Amino acid sequence: MEKKTPYAPNNLTERPIAYYMEEFRNADPYEISERTGVAFTDKIFHLQVLGQERLIDWPGFEAEGFKDKEKILFLHYLLEGKKVSPSGTFSSYADLPWGNVYDRNFRARCVNRLVGTYGTRIEAFKEAAVRLGGELLPGSGVTAEIPFMENLSVRFILWEGDEEFPASGQILFSDNFPDAFAAEDRVVVCEVILGYLR
Repeated sequence: MEKKTPYAPNNLTERPIAYYMEEFRNADPYEISERTGVAFTDKIFHLQVLGQERLIDWPGFEAEGFKDKEKILFLHYLLEGKKVSPSGTFSSYADLPWGNVYDRNFRARCVNRLVGTYGTRIEAFKEAAVRLGGELLPGSGVTAEIPFMENLSVRFILWEGDEEFPASGQILFSDNFPDAFAAEDRVVVCEVILGYLR
């Protein structure tokens, strides 16, 4: 159950990255490692993201290839996230804590982007998802389950359009996501995955 207050949709301006960097510098790295399950050796956090190891140094949070949005996302995770095993069920964004508040924002930034990019390019979506380490699942439409981090997976579902109905989509989260990421951060997770899919 999500205990923390969700970050506002405009968290990039409301709390600049310098705020989180200072929190990170003052944090206990061993407590972070124990809480999140992220390995910490020789002042380095070894974070597994989309099947790749991302190295983050402490206390400076120097990491190659991170955009500011990604830095804040993973700073949030290291500072407040918690590793919890999933039960195997998946939920829509709106059904997770605080999701109903930001669902319109989520659909505009993520679901519409998924459908707009791949709604008429289903085969390209399949190839991109598998290339990113995703697994294609049986069911109606095309479902790709993509492991974002250890024990944290996102399912992207596409239904191809035809003459009667336009293409549509849905995005589902493993049920342990609220323990790892607040509502706004779950939007950013999907934006990051969609960026790597392209």
